[in-house]
Amino acid sequence: MKKMKRHVRQWVGAFPAKRLRKVGGAVAMAGLFSAGVAARHHHHPAPGHTGSAAEQSAHASAGRLASIDSAELKWLARNIYHEARGESWDGMLAVGVVTLNRVKSSRYPDTIEGVVKQYKQFSWYWDGMADREPNRKAWEKAMAAALEVMLNPDLPIARNLEGVLFYHADYVKPYWADTRTEVATVGRHVFYL
Repeated sequence: MKKMKRHVRQWVGAFPAKRLRKVGGAVAMAGLFSAGVAARHHHHPAPGHTGSAAEQSAHASAGRLASIDSAELKWLARNIYHEARGESWDGMLAVGVVTLNRVKSSRYPDTIEGVVKQYKQFSWYWDGMADREPNRKAWEKAMAAALEVMLNPDLPIARNLEGVLFYHADYVKPYWADTRTEVATVGRHVFYL
């Protein structure tokens, strides 16, 4: 997996996550999506010709990039933005991981949009207020976090929150908290199985 990530970064010119945050997610994402679109039209070798290991790895990675649905990415970024824009990078990733855990769970809708819009699951969506992303810097960071979570399912925080479907801000005590197993606190959010 490390070898594949290295080839992806070399092939598409992607920046490491720390640089994404400094440079701005929108600029780096534009490059990633351009590479994904280009990969769809990339000439494949003739049948029987397998190409080098680097070429095979690049093709596999390009498939992952090309398979990201931009609408779903935006829904994940919206959820991260509204739920965790004031959090640390890990706090933003954690919200993204839980959102994707719900998509994988048979108990929730099978799309990010469906999970976010599910009845009264995320207060920002159901509070009756306009759901805009007015802070451009925070929006770009949320987009970068969403992309990081979608492209790197083996992130350490994803492993730590494997199977986690619930969280709440540390300043509230929801009725369900005592019926769940607390597994972590990341920033201002408490996470439960």
